[in-house]
Amino acid sequence: MVCKSCGKTGHSFYQHYDGGYVCDACVGAYFTCPSCGKLYDMDDFEHGDAGTGKCVSCEQNSNDE
Repeated sequence: MVCKSCGKTGHSFYQHYDGGYVCDACVGAYFTCPSCGKLYDMDDFEHGDAGTGKCVSCEQNSNDE
């Protein structure tokens, strides 16, 4: 795998919601949803943090229950 942020190759990566992966060194520059574990760009308010600490998709799913 290759980090979409820095280009590093390795074994420990996190999945970005829009495809690709981000390495341990770059993960802090992204919002990580604690429910689904996917990463979102910090300035992606359409898909990322819904203001509740969850991504928009997980927040909508929790409201549907």
